[in-house]
Amino acid sequence: MKLFRKSFEKIIANDTLAIIDSNFPQELPFGFRNYEINGLLDKIEGAEAFSMYPMEPGNKAWFHHKYGINENIFNKNKKSYLKFNPQNVDKIHWINPNNRYQFRLSYSYFLAETYTLLPFYNKHQIPFVFVLYPGGGFGLDNKSSDAMLYEIFTNPNFRGVITTQDATREYILRKNLCPAYKIHFLFGGYTQWTASEALPKQFYPKDKQTFDICFVAEKYSELGIDKGYDLFIEAAHLLIPKYPDMRFHVVGGFRNTDIDVSTLNIKDEEDKIIFYGRKTPDSLKELYTNMDICLSPNRPGKLFAGNFDGFPLCLDAMALNTALFTTDELHNNNGRYDDDEIVVIKPEISDIITKIEYYYNNIHSLYCLSKKGQIKTNLILNPQKRLESVINILTNIA
Repeated sequence: MKLFRKSFEKIIANDTLAIIDSNFPQELPFGFRNYEINGLLDKIEGAEAFSMYPMEPGNKAWFHHKYGINENIFNKNKKSYLKFNPQNVDKIHWINPNNRYQFRLSYSYFLAETYTLLPFYNKHQIPFVFVLYPGGGFGLDNKSSDAMLYEIFTNPNFRGVITTQDATREYILRKNLCPAYKIHFLFGGYTQWTASEALPKQFYPKDKQTFDICFVAEKYSELGIDKGYDLFIEAAHLLIPKYPDMRFHVVGGFRNTDIDVSTLNIKDEEDKIIFYGRKTPDSLKELYTNMDICLSPNRPGKLFAGNFDGFPLCLDAMALNTALFTTDELHNNNGRYDDDEIVVIKPEISDIITKIEYYYNNIHSLYCLSKKGQIKTNLILNPQKRLESVINILTNIA
């Protein structure tokens, strides 16, 4: 008798709402995806999270790297993740390429990951929704990005897209890439905290002797010009000689060797610029209690053609009562924040210096602004309300 090998090791057939991601669970859980996925697992019956095995993007992508992790890394990350979230032990899985999956709906993040998932969705006939955040392979008037979007929006399994910026929604409508009834809009992104979770603020000069300015970003380019890291360092070089009580703080993937800061830290004196590396949510929350300004002079179109960051970038700072100075070159604010709630800067050193000096010399106005920014952020970007909105979108589609 001739034996036939089964096509799949196992058929995973259930009523699952599958959240599929390339880097969840994290070994050290932090960030907006961790917050949202944990919330979805907690609040949606039948929701489960699946980590992508290494998948190659299709030929429309301008990038070539794979998305996903192997099973050994997944198991290592999951073991560490469960120390923080043991309740999800049975809800976190790795996609086995030899299995057959039948989900009622899948949910993913970013253009690049969703495009890379298309063969998986097609193979298993899985309906899907995704969030079109800025970044992640999405670029305005980028031919490769448009081609990927077209393949997604015309896929028979596509059910809806969540957009987070006015520029994004207007762009895909103007390009006739997606029908309006399949576009859902949720402005901005997640804060990791609500205002009630903020620690007591340390005020200058009453509670501390330094005026503290921070830069919080991941490193995606050599000099960080997409995030404006070069402008942050230039501002430090110009301001520290003038104001000896100013301190500059760097959180994220940048090191003191990326751009020369040797003249800012003088032997036998207190460091004027401090590098922390990546921080856990708890340690980041503690850091913000001592920060007066979070400076985010990010620039569009620097990382790849059409690339831009979401507005407001570094919104966690505002949630924790730190004044945010950030750019809005694509005018995504559209009046949501007033001038006394956020400081919109140009990605130009003269504008940055002028506005920092103004608020340094008008400290009461700075703290009034940071408090109003916190109140507005808790109103329009409350993470719990945003999670409820995402749940409503997914459950209505499913």
